[in-house]
Amino acid sequence: MLDGEHLPFSASTARNTSTPPVSMMDSTVRELSCLSALRGHPNIVETLDCFLHDGEISTLMPYLPLTLFEVIYQGRYHSGLLPITFISRFSLEIADALSYMHGLNMIHRDLTPANVLLTADTLTVKVADMGLSRYAAKSMSSGLVTESYRAPELFDTKKERIAQYTCAIDMWSLGVLIVDAMESTMTFHSKNFPTYKIIKETLGRDDHDEESIWNPMHVMPTLMRCTAVKRIALPLLQYDPKRRLTARTLLDDSRWKRIATAITDVDIDRVKRYAATGQPLCWAHSVVPYLYYTPDVGSLNVKRVNCADSI
Repeated sequence: MLDGEHLPFSASTARNTSTPPVSMMDSTVRELSCLSALRGHPNIVETLDCFLHDGEISTLMPYLPLTLFEVIYQGRYHSGLLPITFISRFSLEIADALSYMHGLNMIHRDLTPANVLLTADTLTVKVADMGLSRYAAKSMSSGLVTESYRAPELFDTKKERIAQYTCAIDMWSLGVLIVDAMESTMTFHSKNFPTYKIIKETLGRDDHDEESIWNPMHVMPTLMRCTAVKRIALPLLQYDPKRRLTARTLLDDSRWKRIATAITDVDIDRVKRYAATGQPLCWAHSVVPYLYYTPDVGSLNVKRVNCADSI
């Protein structure tokens, strides 16, 4: 019961069978700290409560049934593309959340489609999973960011250079989300090549032969044919982090904002259909227990979701 209404909730716990308990607990405490600092932003998931359940830290938050994961990768089962108005809008909403975080000197560090939740009615973005978020510091580890969304500087093996990464790593991840939304696939993921090689050969050079498999026209053809989206995505995917588009600059782009504001109910319904059909896809990467609050029953029920990489 919240403000006199019955609302669906979900709560995640600190237990994970593949992660040491101390590490998982540290991640949960860090996430709670970040969510507390970011409380009130319209595009960051709200934490309603925190409690102990069977000796584990649990967080209670509004239940959001969709993620960008389903929306992007279900699109491959359709002949049409996701509406560009939706791509523009979700990128601006994510940028708004990141701009707020970066203004507080915080880096998300794991911006993936599974961590971008969407409201059921309007598909409004709610950035989640702050377990890897950190205040920017002089020294930070490189063991972060899901590989397919990892900025090139994070693949650097020289420790002194790894420690210098900035908020630009989040902007790279946002650029990848936009490209994946255009291509309906994990653009920089392959069974045949490491992610870093794909990135370096495609975006780390500009002397591609027309027939080269690394030519951007072959790696991300849909994006490269769409001038309006390419104009935004490529600056986000600058190989040099110092030249990468910032969240604030993206938010100030009037042409991109005009596209976002042109979104219609028809566009939103189309996106919902994309997410609701096709092959069943998971939206996490491990076995994680979730606690779902059932308002009419008034009890907490543990549901284990087996998640394997099905892409």
